[in-house]
Amino acid sequence: MQIFELINVINEISPLSDAFSDDKVGLLIGKPESEVNNLIFAHDIDRKILKICNEKNINTVITYHPAVFNNFSDLNYNNSYSLPLEYLKHDINVISVHTALDVCIGGNSDELAKLFKLQNIKTFGNSNENNSVGRYGEIDLISKEDFIKMIERNLNTSVIRYNKYFSEIEKIRTVAVVPGSGTQFLSEVPKNIDVFLTGDISHHHFLYADYKNFGIVQVNHISTEIPGIKKFIETLSSKLEIKIEYFYESFYG
Repeated sequence: MQIFELINVINEISPLSDAFSDDKVGLLIGKPESEVNNLIFAHDIDRKILKICNEKNINTVITYHPAVFNNFSDLNYNNSYSLPLEYLKHDINVISVHTALDVCIGGNSDELAKLFKLQNIKTFGNSNENNSVGRYGEIDLISKEDFIKMIERNLNTSVIRYNKYFSEIEKIRTVAVVPGSGTQFLSEVPKNIDVFLTGDISHHHFLYADYKNFGIVQVNHISTEIPGIKKFIETLSSKLEIKIEYFYESFYG
């Protein structure tokens, strides 16, 4: 199978054309006509993944986060972030799915909604004309203490912090979620939401949520992405009739 054929299969699950307009997805390192010689999935590229590829004769990596996220002014190895060049040097193809996987049917956002058993699900956070990254709906009435336990159980992580408004909530019914970093959609969070769950929340985001009268809860960034990625890998493995290993840095999970 060639790289372009693999991308065609990926598009059947998670159409890359649905990614955010400013996102970097698809084949970011390598050549479309290259033959796939063993395949793994990595949440991010790093030196550990490069070593695994070289030791196990793997020439194709599908990543969640874009393997190339900055613009190179040159191809000098002294560049502040030259890791992608190491993959290019070793003829390793890297395909990234990122926000295409967030918004697709059965993707990261839908998997979060499923994990938290949201009912009457609606969308928010338009990523383009046809897709939205946010999901919101209702859960069985729950205390904030039990909701935190639910988060930590469902996502296998710890709640990092939350805003003052959340600390004063007694019961929770309506929940909104965005995988990864969802603070760019804060202004689109529906007015009737009790709690918004996402990652990468700064101090002024907490203050904004206080002002708008909804709780906001921060968890580790990749913890909100891992469930949907596992579902994607399971589906892709089935389509290709192979077993695809998934690597991520548990320190950040």
